Amino acid sequence: MVKKVLPLVIISFLLIPLYGAADPDPRVDLVYPSQIEPGKQIIIEVKLKNTTSEMLWDLAAVIESNNIPPEIRDYIKIIDGEEKFVEDNDHSINVQDEVSVKLSIEVDKNVEAGTYTIPLKIKGEIGNCRQGCKPYLLMKDIQFKIIKEYPSIKIELSSTPREVLQGQSIDIPFKVSNYGLGYGNNIKLNVPSTNNFSTSLDVDSIGLMKANESRNVTLNITAKGDAPSGAYKTDIIIEYFDSYGTKRAATESVSFTIKDSALVKDAENYYSQANSYFEKKNYSKSLEYYQKSKEAYQKLGLTEKVNEIEAKIEIVNNALESSKSSVGPSIYIAFGVLLSAVTMEIGVLLGTLMRKPKSSSKQSSIPKTEY
Repeated sequence: MVKKVLPLVIISFLLIPLYGAADPDPRVDLVYPSQIEPGKQIIIEVKLKNTTSEMLWDLAAVIESNNIPPEIRDYIKIIDGEEKFVEDNDHSINVQDEVSVKLSIEVDKNVEAGTYTIPLKIKGEIGNCRQGCKPYLLMKDIQFKIIKEYPSIKIELSSTPREVLQGQSIDIPFKVSNYGLGYGNNIKLNVPSTNNFSTSLDVDSIGLMKANESRNVTLNITAKGDAPSGAYKTDIIIEYFDSYGTKRAATESVSFTIKDSALVKDAENYYSQANSYFEKKNYSKSLEYYQKSKEAYQKLGLTEKVNEIEAKIEIVNNALESSKSSVGPSIYIAFGVLLSAVTMEIGVLLGTLMRKPKSSSKQSSIPKTEY
């Protein structure tokens, strides 16, 4: 008997290197991305090879929500959480057979960055006889890393001089750059104005900026004509959304100087002289200097001051019209009196010239006496 069994044992040992020893569990390989961004789906391919010595029955890969760890449970949506390896009538996986299925989950965009593990069940029955099989369960881990690539948008100012005269404007170029890994979306730019200066941008909206992208923008600052000279500051404000829908912002301060303008002094001087002439009732001179003052303030962009001067000009014009109407009748009366006097003088002169001399006629009628 021993002689008969011994050859079988020897043969078994010889065949082991060729076929391999049977494993207690089938070989399972999981194929999926190890890193993923929030808001994306993960496709998990489950590859199985029956390396056991028995048949597997009704085997399925399953992700159950109640097995997901609490710290990530609210951020995982199971799209396809259960698939059977064999769908035919036999429902069996023979020894050395290879099968695969695909499961899928979706990671919420609000999940925090980090490494997470989700349990995967492979369950069914095992046994060489359908009637004699027993329940089978194999646990595997789906481990992945959440990577959040945030944008990092910065403002880079140029080194150009930042001096502006009263009533004038200056352009300040700067660059908007994304130094982050994620993209910035719906980017809005804004620079506040004040009572002393106004601001404008040639670009105030950028739709989307990818990583390592830049955009050149120009800021225009116009100093009010009556702005006090001195140092000023404003902020360039950028608001945007990252790729996960979170609103972000960046700010950069801009310093500049407003200097006195000769045009401002001229405008003020003209205005002062116009008022002085008006008080002296020299309306023509007052009108002249109000006009000069108005032109200067128009160049300075001071609309309120221009409106004020226009009201003054209207008053001066009314004064000029009034002075003309009051002087008119007296001039006509004086002219009439003068004309009457001249007429009388001419009449007297003509009468004098037209009289005949009486002495010459009387002498001719007396007879001459000769002695």
